[in-house]
Amino acid sequence: KRNTTTAGQFYQPTLLSGVTSEMRIWKEEVFGPIMCVVVVPGDNDDVCVNMVNDCPFGLGSSVYSASKSRALAIGSQFNTGMFTANDFGVNYLIQSLPFGGVKESGFGRFAGPEGLRSCCLERSMVIDRIPGVKTTIPGAIDYPMNTTQGMGFGKGLVELFYGDTLWGKVKAIVNLIRYG
Repeated sequence: KRNTTTAGQFYQPTLLSGVTSEMRIWKEEVFGPIMCVVVVPGDNDDVCVNMVNDCPFGLGSSVYSASKSRALAIGSQFNTGMFTANDFGVNYLIQSLPFGGVKESGFGRFAGPEGLRSCCLERSMVIDRIPGVKTTIPGAIDYPMNTTQGMGFGKGLVELFYGDTLWGKVKAIVNLIRYG
């Protein structure tokens, strides 16, 4: 209910119980002192995870349980930007942790190293480390590329680096020689 002592500008802290997915409070993100208590049918952990992840929002989440391992097992499956076991909002007070949501609750983070990185331009820089040796693009995959030659060479590279059999690697070397 509105706080009448402040001309209705602020909402008094409120606990809502019996909240269901048909209610407006379930479907809208509320930035106010409101906590919703939802009963999970059958006290089923999988149903709980599905109910949370069915929500279009994902700023933060909390699980209260006598078992820390159960709370963590449930909360680690939530699609939210933050999770707290047996507490609410403490992650906001720990300024070294990144703060932010997912889905319709936003993207990106502030605070923590992740927040600092969002203010930076991260880029990769590669230079040749061995004097006299230069990295070049093999002719088989240089532009303009001959599709047959380029695909054969590319498949050979992939098989050479990621193949799991010795015979596959030998065939890959043959393809590199043939198409390169």
